[in-house]
Parts: sequence; C-alpha cells; structure tokens
Amino acid sequence: MSEDASTVPPVGGTVAAQPNFTAVAQADLVTAHSAVAAVDQAVDKGKVQLDKGSAADLIKAIGDARDRVQDLYTAVRDQLDIPLQFGDNWVGRSISRRLREVATGDHESAVFVIREFLEVLEDVETTVRQASKHTENTDDDLAHTMGGKY
Repeated sequence: MSEDASTVPPVGGTVAAQPNFTAVAQADLVTAHSAVAAVDQAVDKGKVQLDKGSAADLIKAIGDARDRVQDLYTAVRDQLDIPLQFGDNWVGRSISRRLREVATGDHESAVFVIREFLEVLEDVETTVRQASKHTENTDDDLAHTMGGKY
C-alpha cells in the first residue's frame, strides 16, 4: 500500500507549526475587545437602545456566564500552578517547567486567556447596562419634554 506523497512530510523536512490554543484564543479576544469597544461607542452616541426587560435578561445571562468563567478561572489557576513530576532529572524538570509555563505562565498561558475572556464578559455586561440606562434616560427626557410622567 503506497501513501500519497503530498501527505507524507519529506525526510529531514519540516512540518509547518500549527497555532497553539493561546495564540488563537488571544486573536479571538482582541476581536471581541474591539467589537465590545465599537458597541460601547455606539451606546455612547445613542445608537443602541435596550428596553429594561431585554437588558435584564441579557445582563442575567452574561452574569451567569461570567460566574461560570470565574469559577473555572479560580479552579484551574490553583490546580495548574503546581510542579509536575516527570522524573528527578533535567529532562523531567524541563518538561515540568515548560508545561507549567504554558498553563499558568505569562500572557501566553491558558490561565491568562481565561482571565482575559472574563474581562471581555465584564466589558459586555457594562456595555449592556450603559445601553439600558441610556434608553431609560432618553425615555425619561422624552416624557418630561412631553409634560407627563413615564
């Protein structure tokens, strides 16, 4: 049985590196931050309006998601920030150190990405609250202008 030459890497050749989880997640988080910022600007300009009921439902859903991510963050932060035992030699210690860095290290770690996602959810919740408040203020101003109570 022969293999298709296009699927077998050449001997001594290199295989293109695949992006890792944190690189992909960070790119998605940058996009999410930008989208939230754009909506926030639209809210400030009065272009986004939410009635109280819709805002309350959305805020509850975002709050529930935020709480779940916070629980995950708290759990994994503590569980992953431990030295792994791969042997008492330089290879084992090197592997342990590298895996620990990937899990809980700097801005490229899984824990960092989870924390960033939590911040995005907090930003979304703030934006929804602002949109709801803006709509409420606009309704109150309109009612006052028309001479009645709203």
